[in-house]
Amino acid sequence: MRLNKLIVLAFLFVVSTNLLAQKPIKVKGVQGRWEVSGDITMKIAEERALLEAQKNALQKAGVMENVWSVFGQITQENGTELYEAYSQMNVLAIGGMMNITDKKVEEIWDSNIQRLYKVVTIDAIVQPQEPDKSYAIEVKEADRFYKEGDNFTCKLFLHGTDSYLKIFWFDELEGSLIYPNDYEKNVLFTTNKEYSVPFNSLIEYRIEKQKKGSESEKINIMMVATKENIPFTGEVTYQNVLKWTYSIPANQRCAHYDMLLIK
Repeated sequence: MRLNKLIVLAFLFVVSTNLLAQKPIKVKGVQGRWEVSGDITMKIAEERALLEAQKNALQKAGVMENVWSVFGQITQENGTELYEAYSQMNVLAIGGMMNITDKKVEEIWDSNIQRLYKVVTIDAIVQPQEPDKSYAIEVKEADRFYKEGDNFTCKLFLHGTDSYLKIFWFDELEGSLIYPNDYEKNVLFTTNKEYSVPFNSLIEYRIEKQKKGSESEKINIMMVATKENIPFTGEVTYQNVLKWTYSIPANQRCAHYDMLLIK
């Protein structure tokens, strides 16, 4: 199997799994703001202000303990994809589900600094959840540095419960669901058992640069384990994979991220 890999993001994973529901919390009058400038249009600024308000509402409700942090390298001119991935991970993955009950949108001109902002104010009901760290993916023997043409391999363990697995691999141009595939079928993995990746000894996850003249390139691998056999459908993009992952109840999935470098 030949796979071309590069990434614009590096993810730092903070485990937050097996979440148990608590009583809903109502929050009111929570604001988020974003400046309108350059490539940031009124529409984009409003979308980002809403995401900021959502994060602030989750913080106000006290469910910010299990935050996923994202650090990125921007290759797009305006960095929109980076921000959207960052925002979705923070809003969807920090251990709370939200229902917005009221929303107010304003345009505010700050005369002191001569800047225009979109400001979104929301009321919301937040459903906080408690973490249980017994469910996790453990990856060992995964190298951080590769030469072009090398094969990616690692050892994988599942802790907590038998699970189904999806492995996503992103490059600069597109994403791929590399497991399951035509040669490695979707199976139930047993906990506390060592598995070698790739799972079929006849398969190779070969690393190749997208830009032949570049000195180095980055890869991002995302592994998602689920207790039930939940298929992923649609185009493999950051947005779609994140939406799919965090639409699954938190006590039914766990995830692992790795960033690799091609020299």
